[in-house]
Amino acid sequence: MKQVVEQLRTGTNLSEDVETLVRRLGGIESFVHPGERVLIKPSCNSPFAFPATTDLPVISAVVTLVRTITTQVSVGDSSGFIHKPTHEAFDGMGLSTLAREMDFPLIDFDEHDWTLHHNSHAHRLKEVHITEKLSEFDRIIFLPTVRTHAWARISLSLKVGMGFLPVKDRKDMHRTALEEMLGEMNLYFKPDLVIMDGRKCFISGGPDHGTERSPGILLASTGRVAIDTEAVRILQSFHADRLDMPAEDVPMIRIARELGLP
Repeated sequence: MKQVVEQLRTGTNLSEDVETLVRRLGGIESFVHPGERVLIKPSCNSPFAFPATTDLPVISAVVTLVRTITTQVSVGDSSGFIHKPTHEAFDGMGLSTLAREMDFPLIDFDEHDWTLHHNSHAHRLKEVHITEKLSEFDRIIFLPTVRTHAWARISLSLKVGMGFLPVKDRKDMHRTALEEMLGEMNLYFKPDLVIMDGRKCFISGGPDHGTERSPGILLASTGRVAIDTEAVRILQSFHADRLDMPAEDVPMIRIARELGLP
């Protein structure tokens, strides 16, 4: 079944734009039910500003929207392994301050244990450690940005889940077949909703620094393959580096699609 990807050219009120986009997919009540525990997973790879990391107003808008249904909302991540400790990335991007102001739990996955998982459908990444905190939540919402990546080619929704893994597993993945293993990594968890901020993007470099463009677009979907495919097309419209192929054939996307991920 083909996944719907909604796109919205942003205006002057980001919170309204986020709500409008989610409404087009059925409204937040289609993804979150009263009393459920919701984990919002932004991109907190580094201490640098959007689009290197998820923009704070987007996190704020989604926390506020989810709170119309349930009060049990947390935000969590683990920074990139060259930007440890994670709390410094949280501080640098302003997320620690936002968490205090909005009074939501901010979870540093590095402060908790990791659980080993296996998946027989994976060809390369047959086992991986995942933060034990993931099992405490009923719903997951991904908030990726639109970026090229120096090693993985793209850093979109299929990549944002890397924060669920410990440093050792990430380093092992970087040593061999990174793009393919990132596609397989998505067998181990499933977001209920992806809201992607493409108001700005990197078309070269990444994930921390790069050449910026301003597409001015928000995207939302329940499908990681579907939304990443559309995001690649946006990057291609700006002649982004190393994306001279059909969007569907970008290795990370191709592997995830072949595994049956939406």
